[in-house]
Amino acid sequence: MDILKRNSLPIGLGIGLLFPIFGFCVVYGIFDIMVSSGLMDSAALGLKSKRMRTITLIGICSNIYWVRRYNQRFTDQTLRGVVIATMLWAVAWFALYYSDLYTGE
Repeated sequence: MDILKRNSLPIGLGIGLLFPIFGFCVVYGIFDIMVSSGLMDSAALGLKSKRMRTITLIGICSNIYWVRRYNQRFTDQTLRGVVIATMLWAVAWFALYYSDLYTGE
């Protein structure tokens, strides 16, 4: 755990790039459990579906934990790495779903 306390841009980038994948898997698993138990209707889970778009966005937003954790003194480089990675994920999300967001669906 000592590595998470270091003030380093590469550590922040690593955390910021990997944690949304973990958050996506957790949220996807929760949605899958809810569908299989009958609490939620099944929907198409293709890459361009509304449900997948929401799950992906929640996964990206899971970086909020790390932004809050590193928003303190002497961790500015790690915070910068997490924020840069979050912005890269957000740009990728927006580029992937741009046509779905603005077609009037």
